[in-house]
Amino acid sequence: MLNAPSIQACVDDKIAQVVDELSINIAQIHQLYKNAPDKLTSFDRAQQTWDAYRKLQCLSVYQHWQGDEIADLMTASCAIELGRQRNQFLRQHYLQ
Repeated sequence: MLNAPSIQACVDDKIAQVVDELSINIAQIHQLYKNAPDKLTSFDRAQQTWDAYRKLQCLSVYQHWQGDEIADLMTASCAIELGRQRNQFLRQHYLQ
């Protein structure tokens, strides 16, 4: 049976996986475009903008659920989903 600590451990693991994959993808993009500084500058700006979007979007989710027992879980779910989407986008548009 699932309990709060086991659910939190699962969520933490999924967040770690998404963050690790994002770090790897970003490093690969930097390696791939190391001789194209204009492309890297543009990519880095886009990545910073995406990160700001992710933070604001998940903050909005948290505020929506604030006061409910599942607020933290819903916020983590937001971060996981947006991270997965970003990783897929990076693979499709930069790493293929």
